[in-house]
Amino acid sequence: MTVQPMVEAREVRKSFGSVEVLRGITMTVQSGEVACLIGPSGSGKSTFLRCINHLESHDAGELLVDGEFVGYRRKGNTLYELNERDVSRRRSEIGMVFQRFNLFAHLTALENVTLGPRYVHERSEEHTSELQSLAYLVCRLLLEKK
Repeated sequence: MTVQPMVEAREVRKSFGSVEVLRGITMTVQSGEVACLIGPSGSGKSTFLRCINHLESHDAGELLVDGEFVGYRRKGNTLYELNERDVSRRRSEIGMVFQRFNLFAHLTALENVTLGPRYVHERSEEHTSELQSLAYLVCRLLLEKK
């Protein structure tokens, strides 16, 4: 049985005018794996992340999350861009935290993290409490490894 990667990028390219910022990126991130994108300012890290979630369209290559395209559907050998409603539906299943994120000051970090599942996916308070506990444990494990 083949394990499906959580994120898979194949020869992803993106240009802004004549400036190519993503030059054939290929990478695989398995479920549960931690990956870091490291590089100088302007090297394309944020652009690549935005392409994964189809906040930015890429010019060439393929990007899949959990085995599915985000923002596109394949018909034969051609990818067709989805309408905004279908893209938004797919995005709702993918979590991202941006460089300049805004937290609600009256909530804890863990409460901020569980707002999406609670209100977008209408999860119960008990479910989000379990998510908070899990997030807390993951943070502790990561800090202990330092």
